[in-house]
Amino acid sequence: MACLTALQWLQSYLPEQLKHLTERIGQGSWNEISVWTFVGLAVGILVFRTCSRLLFFYPARVQQKYLRLELLSWLEKVNPRRYQKFSVGQIYQVLFDDVNNLRAFIGFGLLQVGNMIVAAFILIPKVNKADPDLWPAFIPLFSSVGVFSLAVYIFQKYTKRMFQQKGVVQNYIIETYQARPTIKNFHREKTFIEHFKKHSEKELKLFFITSLDDAFVGPMIKLGLGASLLWGAMIIRSKGGGAPELVFFSGYLYLFLEPLMFLSWLAVVTSQGLAAWSRVKTFSDQIKIPELEEETMKSIPLVKSEGTWQFELPYWDKSYTFKMTPQKWTAIVGETGCGKSIMLGRLAQFFKLKDISVVMVQQEPYLFNDTVEQNIFLGEAKTEERKKQALDLLHLFQLETLATSDAELLSMEVGENGKRLSGGQAKRVALIRSLLSDAEVILWDDPFSSVDIILERRIIHKLHESKILNNRTIILTSHRLTTVKQSDELIYLEKDHAPQFLGEVDQGLINEHVHNFFKTQVAELSLS
Repeated sequence: MACLTALQWLQSYLPEQLKHLTERIGQGSWNEISVWTFVGLAVGILVFRTCSRLLFFYPARVQQKYLRLELLSWLEKVNPRRYQKFSVGQIYQVLFDDVNNLRAFIGFGLLQVGNMIVAAFILIPKVNKADPDLWPAFIPLFSSVGVFSLAVYIFQKYTKRMFQQKGVVQNYIIETYQARPTIKNFHREKTFIEHFKKHSEKELKLFFITSLDDAFVGPMIKLGLGASLLWGAMIIRSKGGGAPELVFFSGYLYLFLEPLMFLSWLAVVTSQGLAAWSRVKTFSDQIKIPELEEETMKSIPLVKSEGTWQFELPYWDKSYTFKMTPQKWTAIVGETGCGKSIMLGRLAQFFKLKDISVVMVQQEPYLFNDTVEQNIFLGEAKTEERKKQALDLLHLFQLETLATSDAELLSMEVGENGKRLSGGQAKRVALIRSLLSDAEVILWDDPFSSVDIILERRIIHKLHESKILNNRTIILTSHRLTTVKQSDELIYLEKDHAPQFLGEVDQGLINEHVHNFFKTQVAELSLS
């Protein structure tokens, strides 16, 4: 604000200096003209204009960074179900475009609000002192800016809809790219592109509508400027004034034009900022307000007695008692669609609410566009001992074949979402990442589906022997009998029913439900 005050104060001297310059030129008094006054004003204006913008823009950029970090920290803390209704494109738009628009509103919009306030306090008294009869000539300029601002306000709803549609288009781009490597989707790409074209056209129409106010109403400001200049000239002529007075008036007209022009753009930035804030607020409310299920889970006690954990969890719209032993391997099995993955997610949520550290590897885990080493030690400290553990696990999971040396293996770039690896290799990297975390509970969703039973047996056997799983609990889902046999405890789930078995694996394998499940599986395998 100090820089803006200095800027407007220096600029307010320009019309007066230009008037004197015009008078001396008209009188032929060239020897009385000094260029240094204008040089000094130009340097001062340049310095304070630059400083005022830097002092607004830099904090706005810092705020933009922290707002993104805050939104991302909320996303990190909550269950993914909380933002399932938002597509990837929409989330990207909130974190990128909407936060950018808020930064523009704060960095540009508030700067110009301050600029207009300071300009009003400095320029209005100057014009009153010089010639108050000139004020009517400013009416066309002020009116044209008012019309422009009103038009922007009217078109604000289309701006918000355009942002929403932009998120839809971005999501189509992301989905198209992600689906591209899948051969079975090749024959459907034509239909997908038609959908993309339809939504792109809708976004284009909304963009066109939001541009109408600027395209048609924007030139009115220049028309208002011309009308004010002519009106001012007529007033000056009627009072017997000449060129110096007209230069003086036009100087103040242009000094008022700058904040007024920014006022019109302020309406645009404010419109976009309000639309962006509405979307950011909707998104943040969705991920900040706890779900009823979360509130229910908080009240569920975790009973620890006789070396076991006992608790209730919702399953198929009812609550059932679950029992498991910590520091053991518990396998969750059941027919496809019975809710194994959902149950694993609820367990992760429940343990987290009870301040038990959890790491979970889903069926299709995500790898970041970085090296194998950086993906393994994501968020964890890297020591020589842990690097040795990572290499041992990479060899155990038979990933050493990816490179000719251990150093090359750790520094190998995996690509976005591990696209330079096969699905099974990417999953094994994620499993290693979970093993090297400090979590007390490790949750795996069908971890060994991409490896053969010989490698699976070797991996589990070595993990049982190693110290890496000391005092840690493994809970996994599986369809394989070989995986279950190497676990300690078993939970058998059945859709729309209570859990059919909870207990030790040896007892579970002779349970009627479990026996029939694996009997059918073995029979189908033998037939194939």
